[in-house]
Amino acid sequence: MTAMEMPTTSRIQVAVIIPAYNASRYLAHTLQSVSNQTHKALEIVIIDDGSTDDTVSICRRFAAGDPRMRILSTENRGVAAARNTGIKASKSAYIAFLDADDIWHPTYVERMLAALHPLPDAWGAVYALHRFIDTEGYCTRSGSSLNARDSILNRHLVFRFVGNGSGFMVRRAVVDKIGGYDSSYARKGIGGCEDFDFELRTAEHFKIETVPLGLVGYRSHSAAMSSDRSRMARSLLAVTERCIARNPQLPAFVVSCARASAHLYAFSKFAALKDWPSAATSLKHIYHHSPMVASGVLARLIFTKSDRAARRALSKIWPAREQKQKNLRKFEEIDPLLPLVGGWSRFRTKTLLSRLSEIDRSDECAAATSLQGA
Repeated sequence: MTAMEMPTTSRIQVAVIIPAYNASRYLAHTLQSVSNQTHKALEIVIIDDGSTDDTVSICRRFAAGDPRMRILSTENRGVAAARNTGIKASKSAYIAFLDADDIWHPTYVERMLAALHPLPDAWGAVYALHRFIDTEGYCTRSGSSLNARDSILNRHLVFRFVGNGSGFMVRRAVVDKIGGYDSSYARKGIGGCEDFDFELRTAEHFKIETVPLGLVGYRSHSAAMSSDRSRMARSLLAVTERCIARNPQLPAFVVSCARASAHLYAFSKFAALKDWPSAATSLKHIYHHSPMVASGVLARLIFTKSDRAARRALSKIWPAREQKQKNLRKFEEIDPLLPLVGGWSRFRTKTLLSRLSEIDRSDECAAATSLQGA
């Protein structure tokens, strides 16, 4: 095949899978962000997961003006099953996932495909970072700036770089290898972290690239699945334990860090709900795996409660000042090249990330040696 006959990246079709359940409030913004992509070769599959609101009518309105869109309707089975329905209905060699309340920067697909497509088949996926947006689409804060590439299983299990289900693109070979999303979490009432489970299973078999830019607008609102703090906490703990069980070769240090990290997340959710028995259980696990971290968590909790008590006392003496209006910008107005500023930036985190990087590299070398021996 000559250079003139080689397909260009712009002609490579990408399937966009959008599960939607009662998503009428934000769906139009989401679909518009897909229609506005600079990469035009898209196969857009929207799965109406048994909605009872205006979700279907909104989808039909957009599909009438964009022939790339298809609508599939199913009974309500959860986001994992909906994504799997979309995967099976699509034919593209690359698959991207977008939740019905999130949005993409116009260059999202173009940048993701440009990063992944030139790499060898051992690289199965690519992820981007995100910025948090509110109900009106204004950017409220930066997401984490932490990221890693190549063989990242050990690091990802601890640091969870992707952070949401709308920033991940895979080759179809990944689905052929690992299957789709695991819908058993939803059936057990602990759905919420199926995307993290899918990412970990991908990392177990493939290298993963990153586009370290805030190309995803991750929407925070009360109706989002992530707003159910207790379920999200239990979901993350279950996903972490399943990964550990699937990979008995994980070093004890990695297992300890992963459990401490998962319970740290769970503790924050349980404490916010004032579910103190569950919070205490997670704190006990944190202390078992990392006494220093547990001590820091307890100190911050005490300080936060003391600070709130002091603020309440002072508010009775001095009237509250009128809060200044924040200078927010729409997600689409933000230059994607502007660096993200979130993430764990303390020295201890950098040291841990460095050590886990060494373990990932050693695992890669061991796998390569095993293949050569075979």
